[in-house]
Amino acid sequence: MSPQRKGSKRGSGWKPPRDRREIAIAVLASVAVVVVTAALIWFVRPNRGSGSTTTSKTVTTPTTLAPTTVAPTTVAPTTAPAATSTP
Repeated sequence: MSPQRKGSKRGSGWKPPRDRREIAIAVLASVAVVVVTAALIWFVRPNRGSGSTTTSKTVTTPTTLAPTTVAPTTVAPTTAPAATSTP
C-alpha cells in the first residue's frame, strides 16, 4: 500500500488557491447576466409607449343639429315567445 498524499484526507480543509483570472471572469459574467436581464425587463415592459406624458384626444361635436323628419312606425305585438337556444 502506498502512503497517502498530504492533504488528501477528508476534512483536511486545504483547498488549492483560486486563480485571480478565474475570479475576474466569474464576476464579469455575473455582472453581464444582471445587466442583460435588467435591459430585457426594461425594453419588454408593458405599456412602454405610455409614459408620464399623456395626450388626450378631444372630439368636437357640432352644437346645432339639422332637423330630421322621421315617419312614425307601428310595431305589431308578437304573441309567440322569442326563440331560445339551449347550449
